[in-house]
Amino acid sequence: MHPKHWLDKKPQTIKDWLGLAFLCLAFFTLAGQAGRLLAALGALAGLAAPFAWAIVLAYVLDTLVRPIHQTVFHGRPGLRWAAILAAYLLAGLAVFLLVWLVVPQVLSSVTVFFRGLPDYVSAVQGSLRAVQDRYGLNLEPLVAALEDYEQWMTGLSAVITGWAPQLVGTLGSLAGYAAQIFAVVAGSMFMLGDKDHLLRQLRMLARAFLPRRAAGQLLELCRFANQTFAGFFFGKIVASAIIGLLLCAVMSVLGMSYAPMLSVLAAFANLIPIFGIYLGALPGVVVLLFVDPVQAAVFLALIIGLQQFDIRWLAPKVLGHTSGLSAFWVLFAIAGGAWLWGPAGMVLGVPAFATVYGVLRRAVYWLLDRRGVTEADLDPAAAPAQEAPAPEAEKEVSHV
Repeated sequence: MHPKHWLDKKPQTIKDWLGLAFLCLAFFTLAGQAGRLLAALGALAGLAAPFAWAIVLAYVLDTLVRPIHQTVFHGRPGLRWAAILAAYLLAGLAVFLLVWLVVPQVLSSVTVFFRGLPDYVSAVQGSLRAVQDRYGLNLEPLVAALEDYEQWMTGLSAVITGWAPQLVGTLGSLAGYAAQIFAVVAGSMFMLGDKDHLLRQLRMLARAFLPRRAAGQLLELCRFANQTFAGFFFGKIVASAIIGLLLCAVMSVLGMSYAPMLSVLAAFANLIPIFGIYLGALPGVVVLLFVDPVQAAVFLALIIGLQQFDIRWLAPKVLGHTSGLSAFWVLFAIAGGAWLWGPAGMVLGVPAFATVYGVLRRAVYWLLDRRGVTEADLDPAAAPAQEAPAPEAEKEVSHV
C-alpha cells in the first residue's frame, strides 16, 4: 500500500537519499549562517519600510476615496483619480488645520496654565485649609504635598530637558527623511490608483499557490478583516473628531479654561473604545481642579454626557455596525493590545480581536453543525418543554 503523503514515504532510491542529504546540508548551512541571514532580513525590512507605510497610508485614505468616488463621482471608473486627489486634499487640509489652528491654541493653554500654577496652588491650599477648619478634617498632608509642587516642576523640567536633544535631533533629521516621505506618499497614490489591479494580482497568487479551498478561506478571511478594520477606524476617527469639536464648542460657550487643549486630548483618547475618553479626561479634571472645582465638575459631566452620546447614538450612526464583542471581550482586547503593542495596541486591539473572534466563531459553529449539535443541546433550559403524553383513557376512541 502506497503512502498517501510524500512525507510518509521511506527513502528507497539513490535519488531519495540524495534529496534527503541535500535538505540536511541546506538546513545546517542556514543554521550556521543564521546571524547573517537575520541581518539581511533586517536590511530588507528597512528597505521595505517605506512601502509598508505606503500600504498603511493607502489603506487609511481608501476609507475616504471610496465614499467620495461613489457619492460625488457616482462610481465612474475614469474619475477615480479625482476621488484620490480629493482624499489627499482633505487629509492635507485636516493636518494643516490641526497644525495651524489647534496646536498654537494648545501650546498657549499649556503656557497660561504653567504661568498661573503658583496662584492655582495657593487657591487650592486655601480651600483645603477652609475645609479643614470648618469640618475638623486633617488635610495638612495634602497642603504640604502641594507646597512641594516646585520640586515636581523641577523634575518635570529635568525630564523635558533630557528629551530636548532627542527631539531636536529628530526634527533635524526630517530633511533626511524627505525622500522616504515622498516614497510613502507616491507609493500610496499609485496603490490607490491601481487598487483593483493589485488586488487581482494578490488573488491570482493565492489561487495559484494554494489549494482551492484554502485560497477561498484565506480570501474570505482577508475580506472579513478588511471590513472590520476599515469600519472601525473610519468610524472611530469621525466620531472622535465630532466629540472633540462638540466638547470644545460647549466649553468655549460656557467660558471654561483650556478648551482647545482638553478637547484635543479627549478626542485622541476617545480612539480607545469604551473608557478611553475617561483616560483623556483625567488630566483635564486635575488641571481644572487647580483653576476652579466647579469647572472640573462641569467638565466631568460633559465627558460623561458625550461618552453616552457617542455609545448610544453617534457610534451606531457613523460605524453602521458594532464589533460584535461583549463589554468583557472589548476590555480583554484593550488590555491584551496594550500588553502587546502599548498605547497603539489599545486602539488596534479591538478590531484585531474582533477579526479573530469572528473567525473562531465561524469555525466553532461549523464544527457544531458537523457534529449535529443544536441550540437545544447548548442551552437545555431554553429548549421548549415537551408535551406530556396523553392518558390511555383519552387515547381510546369511543365506539358508542
